[in-house]
Amino acid sequence: MPFSRERGLALGLALGLMLAPNDAFALEESSHEHRLGYGLAIGYGYGVAPRDNQRGSDVQDVRTLAIEPSLRIPLHTFGDGEAWYDGRLDGLLQATVLVELDPRSGTAAGGSLGLRYLFSPNWKTRPYIEGSLGVGDLDFGLTGQDDGVSFFIHTALGIRHPISDDFSLIASVLWQHVSNANSHPPNLGIDTVGFRVGLELW
Repeated sequence: MPFSRERGLALGLALGLMLAPNDAFALEESSHEHRLGYGLAIGYGYGVAPRDNQRGSDVQDVRTLAIEPSLRIPLHTFGDGEAWYDGRLDGLLQATVLVELDPRSGTAAGGSLGLRYLFSPNWKTRPYIEGSLGVGDLDFGLTGQDDGVSFFIHTALGIRHPISDDFSLIASVLWQHVSNANSHPPNLGIDTVGFRVGLELW
């Protein structure tokens, strides 16, 4: 169907409502800024091989389903909310359960500590960046990565959109690395890129 002028105006209006400054929402945000928050996200990870020695190994074929409950702790608010880079720094306490879908079947579980920076207090839909480091147990049965105690690292870019006074939807793309720091070979490392979607309570 042709893209009519009316459809273009409707799309522009919808994006404007999502991204434009929202003073009422900013006031609501300030009322929650010192409360603990809770979240639950699910996602998918697709194995990649950024290093030469990973290519052709089964660590490159890993596909995972992720389940991640989290606790957020407000740490500090930066700026007066007028600039896009003003925002809030949160601490993250996160549990991760990974279910191996390919090339075999297995599980991994761990806990991590991290930070999230939530930009643009006056925007209804707010971008964020986050990163975390944790430790857990890996049981994937791979030839290129030994099972046992392993370290979990992830970085993510996401957005957060409120759907009520207390709940928000989140969506992110992320890179996750799992390895054992060469404490027990083989240790080619598992690197995945993927996504997370979830629901958060203030």
